[in-house]
Amino acid sequence: MDWRRAKSVLIVSFLLLNILLGYQLWIEWRERLNTTVNWTSLPPETIQFMRENNIQVDDNAKIPTETPNMREISYTFKQRSEQGISKRKEIVSPPETRIVFGEELFKVLGGVIPELDKYALDQPGSREGSYFVFNRMEGGWPMFDIHLTLFYSEQRIRAYTQDLIEIKPLAGAKDQQVLPAAKALAKVIERNLPSGSVIKEVRLGYHGEIFDELEEQVSTPSWRVLLENGEEVYYVNAISAEVTVEKSDAPANP
Repeated sequence: MDWRRAKSVLIVSFLLLNILLGYQLWIEWRERLNTTVNWTSLPPETIQFMRENNIQVDDNAKIPTETPNMREISYTFKQRSEQGISKRKEIVSPPETRIVFGEELFKVLGGVIPELDKYALDQPGSREGSYFVFNRMEGGWPMFDIHLTLFYSEQRIRAYTQDLIEIKPLAGAKDQQVLPAAKALAKVIERNLPSGSVIKEVRLGYHGEIFDELEEQVSTPSWRVLLENGEEVYYVNAISAEVTVEKSDAPANP
């Protein structure tokens, strides 16, 4: 028996098997990327970077396609929410409700919570069994820094904290088309996300650092990128493409 030839055949066979297995894994990963969520709008180099760094996407995550015209907005606080159980406003005779958004909530709490109709549920920021977070809406877009938090137990909303603001005219502000979500996300993926990250949500809204010493605040059109671990929040300025990273601001003592 020609052992030298048999050895060569075995080596070639194992090599072909490894190539076949590698190709199948690549096909499975690409199919998951393309069919579970619509991530094909990302640049090829970003998809390759995700593959090499095991960056994945949640099955329900999608890249928004809208690129509306938006402008910076200015506002002042009429009331700021404060951390801590003692700072919560208790609701007398808490209503029993399983519905925490829409008309049903407004019917039961519209006369208790000021400007309730201006807030919309932020599901990723909420914690099941403890509290629901709502964002102040402006022009149909959420203001990620302005919150209404409803604390509940046993299917009853027991208390709340709330930011109340007044929108002000901003000199020089003009409408601009926002950066596409795919470009904003590609920048975050390649420059900020650690290996093994799982992207949970990409959403357009308003964000801006709040300065306690200033009366008037500014909020800029921004893409918010959330990860499955919930530890950090990534904001991409939808005009300048600048990226900022913040810790999740879950309420204390939930």
